[in-house]
Amino acid sequence: MEMICNKCGAVIPKPDLKTIRAGEIEHTYFLCPDCGEAYRVSTTDKHLRKRIEDYNRMSARVRNGTCTKEFQKRVQKVKEDNVRRSRELAKTHPLAPLLQAE
Repeated sequence: MEMICNKCGAVIPKPDLKTIRAGEIEHTYFLCPDCGEAYRVSTTDKHLRKRIEDYNRMSARVRNGTCTKEFQKRVQKVKEDNVRRSRELAKTHPLAPLLQAE
């Protein structure tokens, strides 16, 4: 997936994802190779990582076409809950201080 840096405009053909942990919080991010601008991909805790695994299993059933409409709605709700939780974690556990400490 190609990305464009908002700071310098560099095209990033395939971001090099990195992970940094602070306790049970895990940040996945990438840096612009030209200017070093950091982009957060996700912020997770142990519970959210488990919910992401659940979502991946459930969405495989959706892709295979072996589920009901109600199940599809449940999968969508899990996804929405996961995105919301990741955003909450990103607000309460910012990435920037961790990158400055490296």
